[in-house]
Amino acid sequence: MRTRIAALCAASLLTIALAPVAEAAPTQVNVRIEGKTETLFEGPILTEGHNVRASSDSSAPAGGRRCNGLNNGKNPQPGPTPTAAGADAMSLIGEDFDGLWYAEPFEDYFIKRWGPDAQSEGTGQYWGLVVNNVFTSVGGCQYQLDGGDEVLWVYDAFSNRPRLLLYPAGYSAAALPAPLTVAVGEPLELEVDSWVGYNEGDPPPAPTRSTTPYEGAEIAPVTTDGQGFERVEADSPQAVTTGSDGKAEIAFAQSGWHRIKATVVNSGGKETVVRSNRLDVCVTPDPSCATLPPEDLVRSPVGSGEEEGGGGEEAGGPGGTPPVDAAPRAGINPGTSDPGAAPVRLRLSRLDRSHLSRGLVGVSWKVLDAGPGIASWAITSQVLGRPGARFVRRAHGSDRSAATVHLPPGAYRLRLTVVDALGRSSGTTVGRVEVPR
Repeated sequence: MRTRIAALCAASLLTIALAPVAEAAPTQVNVRIEGKTETLFEGPILTEGHNVRASSDSSAPAGGRRCNGLNNGKNPQPGPTPTAAGADAMSLIGEDFDGLWYAEPFEDYFIKRWGPDAQSEGTGQYWGLVVNNVFTSVGGCQYQLDGGDEVLWVYDAFSNRPRLLLYPAGYSAAALPAPLTVAVGEPLELEVDSWVGYNEGDPPPAPTRSTTPYEGAEIAPVTTDGQGFERVEADSPQAVTTGSDGKAEIAFAQSGWHRIKATVVNSGGKETVVRSNRLDVCVTPDPSCATLPPEDLVRSPVGSGEEEGGGGEEAGGPGGTPPVDAAPRAGINPGTSDPGAAPVRLRLSRLDRSHLSRGLVGVSWKVLDAGPGIASWAITSQVLGRPGARFVRRAHGSDRSAATVHLPPGAYRLRLTVVDALGRSSGTTVGRVEVPR
């Protein structure tokens, strides 16, 4: 059954009057799809919950089936989901997916194929879903993502293979330098850790880790074809093997960008682990180090994200109408027939810029009067100096009063949006931040 479920903030007091909820803004998440012999997709994307349609689902409505976390009543508001994110990732490289729709009791797809790699029922090799290193307990259209979450779709997910993580020794996996650079011939110490088991349930917030150093992993160059599929060249003479502490040193003889991943291949040529994330290393001196490879930049499907411009979650409605919190009349909650209904009152208590060098910003707030109750909150960002830039959701939840958001280099306006128990929402500007390059 697991296979079908898994696959299937500066402080000033402010009063927020709540109006009808808007659609969710695009959210940045990291998507990796580890196929049978290659990595089919890897990198950050902007995604939002939306309708999807499996290639063989001939009975699906013309607009596809919803996949925004509202499925099966799992979440009160729409948001990004792992299956929609995977479908977006595939669309970016000209591929699609297939799955079996279960209207009851899941209202979700059981994933049978991503791109060219279909499940094998005869050998028990099925696709599985891992978010922040935990197999989800609900399907990929029911589970709702936060900004910065790590989505991993794994082929042959249930054979208890260790899942590998590769990062430079001395760095946390959540705060890798961008770009990662080293001089020609200079040893770069790397570490490979592993996760074993299913840990099925609700994933911890990224980037919570619980890993073990992995001995005997091959850290090897990666070749990437024209479509973006990645193959680990484990038999390359440049490959290095990790010791009992999970560490190994690698040096590069040529300048420029180099790609590496970790895996283990047995004598029969079969990978016995879930291959690691990819590291892109720029060897200096080289002018190309000034620009990240395209796969390391945030990609966005057509019609989604900051790059596309247009209105966003707090950008106003059709015809240029103002944001919902622009000028509400005192004592009246727009969108409700009860003028005396108590508004939600919050205090933005902190905007933590101490880790801006790593692209991390902390936002915290305090609920003074919850009114009818708070159902959810979201923190969104908008690029400054770019006309028409949309607000992109970076974090959301329901039971916290603080969050850390990750931002790429650039200048941003941050906003906090809350939704009450009646489904009404409004936003307020948190502040402006600038992440250095």
